[in-house]
Amino acid sequence: MTDSLNKKLNSDVETIPEEVVSEEANIKTENVDKSQTAPEKEVVEETSSDVSSDADSDEEVEEEEVYVDPALGQWYIVQCYSNQEYRVRSRVQTIIDEKKYDGQLYRVLVPQEETVEIKNNKRYERVTKIFPGYVFVQMDYNEQVSFEIRSLPGVAKFIGSKVKATPVTEAEILKVLHKVGDKTKKVDVDFEEGEVIKVILGPFRGYTGAISEIHGDRGKLKSMISIFGRETPVELDFDQVEKVVK
Repeated sequence: MTDSLNKKLNSDVETIPEEVVSEEANIKTENVDKSQTAPEKEVVEETSSDVSSDADSDEEVEEEEVYVDPALGQWYIVQCYSNQEYRVRSRVQTIIDEKKYDGQLYRVLVPQEETVEIKNNKRYERVTKIFPGYVFVQMDYNEQVSFEIRSLPGVAKFIGSKVKATPVTEAEILKVLHKVGDKTKKVDVDFEEGEVIKVILGPFRGYTGAISEIHGDRGKLKSMISIFGRETPVELDFDQVEKVVK
């Protein structure tokens, strides 16, 4: 997804030593209100029969709207210190809500997607960051606003040259926004073609058969099931089947 944007981020990435991160965080948080530095809920969620969500999580996952208003400013990318993306987003959103830079600072986004992993017959659901370590900000770039954002706890720098940040192209930000708005969950499974599965839900419950095709993008597979003595291809959802343990 957005390969050119990933290449751009990788080429501009700044490695931040742990001791610098720790020192920077301590310096910047000295003047931050306690309400800003309070522990937030973690973004990654896992759900299964024996996996519960982490009580020490960073922040509740919020749904992002998908739109591009050409009348507003361009999108820029902010590099953050480790695991600070959601705190930075919250701080930028506070500035937006306070209208401190009304007409100059418009929107902040941490692109994320829902993923489903089926492993050892258990289903795990997570919300993951598409670009870990980065926050997207829509703004009219100027020294005053950019300085305010760079001064926030958790912020390392804007992506771009030493003189000025480089805006994200319209084509790339459209890809990002549509990805965020796509509610189709990415599915990762440990099924393999040829493996024998058992149907546990639906009209074919109780039948077994070998996997002939796997369609991870649709969360489905095809299995050859014996019905009335004939091998019949049946399409099933991943969560309708489980592996037959020998």
